[in-house]
Amino acid sequence: MVTHALIALNLGVFVAMAILGAMDADLAEQVNAWGAVGRDFEYMGEVYHRFGIWQPITSAFLHGGFMHIFGNMIFLLVFGPSVEDRFGRLGFTLFYFGGAVMSGLAHMAVEMNPAIGASGAVAAVSGAYLVLFPRTRIKCFVIFFIIGVFMIPSWWLIGLYIILDLFSHLITPENGIANVAHLGGYAMGIAVAFFLLGTKILKHEPYDMLAILKQRKRRREFANATRIHDQQMSRIRADAREMTPIDPRAEQIARSRAEIGSLLGQGEQGRAADAYVRMLEEFGHDEQAPLTLHRDAQYQIANTLYQREDRVTAAEAFERLLRSYPADPERHIIRVLIARTRAWDQGDVAGAIEMLEAQLEESIDKESENLVRDELEKFREHTPSTEQESNT
Repeated sequence: MVTHALIALNLGVFVAMAILGAMDADLAEQVNAWGAVGRDFEYMGEVYHRFGIWQPITSAFLHGGFMHIFGNMIFLLVFGPSVEDRFGRLGFTLFYFGGAVMSGLAHMAVEMNPAIGASGAVAAVSGAYLVLFPRTRIKCFVIFFIIGVFMIPSWWLIGLYIILDLFSHLITPENGIANVAHLGGYAMGIAVAFFLLGTKILKHEPYDMLAILKQRKRRREFANATRIHDQQMSRIRADAREMTPIDPRAEQIARSRAEIGSLLGQGEQGRAADAYVRMLEEFGHDEQAPLTLHRDAQYQIANTLYQREDRVTAAEAFERLLRSYPADPERHIIRVLIARTRAWDQGDVAGAIEMLEAQLEESIDKESENLVRDELEKFREHTPSTEQESNT
């Protein structure tokens, strides 16, 4: 709601200024000068007062042309709703105007020329989106050597714009674009999002940047554990060959497991997940086959499959993890992911509800309980409509 209201307000001001410009160009120019953000300056011994406390806000609703407002509103439309959903309506409103103020102050700190446009506030929203949804893919229409629609990861797209603003300011500072205002907005958005996640004002999600950064240490520790595990397994297999006849099937499974462990140790989560899927396809019909990896490896594989939207296979991998490690510290979150897959990807909403209701009967921490209850509420919203369709 707030995002759409801001877009409507920006468009309304733009249309009003266009009408005013057609009727009285001098007055329209005066309004732009009154609303643009700029600092006081001295010229020929005389001090010119340009800055007003209202300008960081008013400048965010003034634009220099159709392409200027079109680009800003497209970015706000793409990134705004998701950030608003995480921050809440009031929080997002304060955040947006805070981004306008911060970007305006950053511009005044470096540039003499006045500036207009919502770019700084939109940059703050984009910076927050980068932290909250770094791996989300954005549908983009690209015209560069080739023409087409491509799905581009948000961290790549937003990161590219940050780099372009930085290099544009350093190489061509007099380019007529408020690059510093953009950079100030990005910096504020990133900092605020990290602060809210770090202080747990915002709930952690497994896909936000803070969670990804925390996983890096786990991956390093896992790489060392994998090397030790592989060495131990090699010795065990060598001893087993000397004592018992070689079982070709067991040997193939052992090689598959070793390949997965090696790829994870090298940080190749995607290739490791592919190898795991191949192992399941070849040996998954055998319930006695030892296809569950040790805890960290199984978690990494399941998480990778889930992030690349192979949710059904990911749910199976998570279920194998919980069968082998029923007291896993992240079992409550894992069960929520399994329930989501069961409800939305496999159409078993009733089974998902039953699964989460059983989880509430266990001893569970408050944060996990709130997560489970939120998911249950979403599932139950779909149950009546499903029953009505069945009765019809």
